[in-house]
Amino acid sequence: MNNKIKYFLWIMTVILAMQNASSQVDLHRKISINVQNLFIPQTLHFIEQNNDFFFAYNPKQIPANDRVSINKRNVALNKVLDEILSNRFAYTTIGNHVILRLKGVNSETEDFIVLGVIESSDGFPLDSVVVYAVKENKAVITDINGTFRLKLNEPSQYIHVSCPNYKDTLLIAKSLNGEKTIKLNREFVDNRTTVLPLTVPGLDIMSAQAQFEKSPFVRNLVPQSALYLQRQVKTNRMIPFQISFLPGMGSQQLTKGLNINYFSLNILAGYSKGVSGFEIGSLANITQENINGGQVGGIANIVNGHISGMQVAGVFNYTFGKIRGAQISGVENISNNNIVGLQIAGVSNNNKGTVNGAQVSGVLNTNLQKIIGLQLAGVANIQTNELNGCQISGIYGIASNIKGVQLAGVMSHTTRNVSGLQVSSILNKTKTLNGLQIGIINIADSIDNGLQIGLFNIVRNGYRAFEFTKDETFYCNFMYKTGGKRLYSILNAGIGENIVSTGYGVGYIQPIYKQFSVNLDAVYSTLLATNTSSIYFGNLLNVRLAANYRLHKHLVLTSGLSLNFYDPNKEDLKSGSADGISFSWNSSNTISQAFQNNRKAVWVGGFFGIKF
Repeated sequence: MNNKIKYFLWIMTVILAMQNASSQVDLHRKISINVQNLFIPQTLHFIEQNNDFFFAYNPKQIPANDRVSINKRNVALNKVLDEILSNRFAYTTIGNHVILRLKGVNSETEDFIVLGVIESSDGFPLDSVVVYAVKENKAVITDINGTFRLKLNEPSQYIHVSCPNYKDTLLIAKSLNGEKTIKLNREFVDNRTTVLPLTVPGLDIMSAQAQFEKSPFVRNLVPQSALYLQRQVKTNRMIPFQISFLPGMGSQQLTKGLNINYFSLNILAGYSKGVSGFEIGSLANITQENINGGQVGGIANIVNGHISGMQVAGVFNYTFGKIRGAQISGVENISNNNIVGLQIAGVSNNNKGTVNGAQVSGVLNTNLQKIIGLQLAGVANIQTNELNGCQISGIYGIASNIKGVQLAGVMSHTTRNVSGLQVSSILNKTKTLNGLQIGIINIADSIDNGLQIGLFNIVRNGYRAFEFTKDETFYCNFMYKTGGKRLYSILNAGIGENIVSTGYGVGYIQPIYKQFSVNLDAVYSTLLATNTSSIYFGNLLNVRLAANYRLHKHLVLTSGLSLNFYDPNKEDLKSGSADGISFSWNSSNTISQAFQNNRKAVWVGGFFGIKF
């Protein structure tokens, strides 16, 4: 009789009801405790009252008459328990329970059957209820009649019962020897978020989890019941070694999503909660949470958590969490979170978080958040946010902001600001330029502090002028000036007696007082003769200092002095004149002889004209 009473009290102690937990207890969480000369059960109850979890244990195994004095602040939960229980217990977490199990206790090996019916508190049978044997890592899901049957080895282990919208329960396996009816109490649930068990479309889960479960590999390879069980049972099982043929095959196919493996070998494909070591699969690796180490898949890796280490796939990688290390694939990488390290793909990389490192692909890179480092693609880079570093594209590159270098074979495009260098063979485009644009066509809305170098430079809110002048060399000298409010570039063309020119230069303008301003220009031109059958040419460097007076909003008078350096083409130098340099103060005879005889010359000249 006494044994029956003790047995009853034991069962009553460990039957605990709680709200359906969304996450399991972390044994490394920090707690604080200050008790003096309390019995161990009282001490455990004190910890429960000051935290959001409960203890489950066999009262026979706890030294109830031992007293404890302990004063700790911000110490890991498992360390506190080790001190209270003299390091004689092992701990298992499931939901918001911490199960205390005496170390070194021999397990019973005789087969033991637990079975029963699970009903709601008002007597209706409940299907899709998870019945999980904690120690043996076995599980079963109730059928439409609420019935279950589970074969175990150890009758003294805990059974965890959970169902959406109902409070969880912990039982001892012995109590289910012979068919029992278990009543579950409903918890308050907003009707708008009521879930449909075992059906992905109705799951009230985070979008990342929904996307993970809807991905083709997960949907076709992992049993829906295994995914459902993983959502219901919040625990970690550390497994030294696992061999898997397919996720849906094997005696423990339901509970594979609870295992964290140190080493995992998947003959074809495998599914686990996590990896803390190394995993390799000939076809695919599917991981519910985190990878700490390495993962290699012949075709694909799909990870719903974070990666700390290296992920390598022959075709593609798909990761929903953060990556700290390297993600490498033969075709495509998809990452929905931040990357600290390297992302390399033979064809394309697609990242939705920030990249702190390098993103490299043979064809295309896309990124939605900030990049600090390098973005390199054989064809195109699409960066919708800021890039601090370098973007190099074979054809086209686009970013929101560039702080560094943007280089493209055809077009570099920044939708907001460039602070640094923007280069392409044809077209550069930005909103605000603080740096340098180099290309055939450069376009900016405004230039705060920078310069455009190209044949056609367009600044919508900058300086722009058409200038016509007459000097000692040309009847008409035309200049198109465009750029920032101070610094600008120049396209130049001139027509003189038996000579024409075309050139490029840079200039600077400084307002002085109201209508007055001065500017300094430097233009390097190529000269072509037009009066002989043998066309000769040379180069002319023209440095101008001009004073400007604005007559009207769009009409300015300009005049000033110039310093000119003429250097003929070496192939057309006259014999004996290669080292001869003539200098004059605006001598038309000297200039004419220098052109005709192809001799080097330097002279000071003047000019006047108008600009619009």
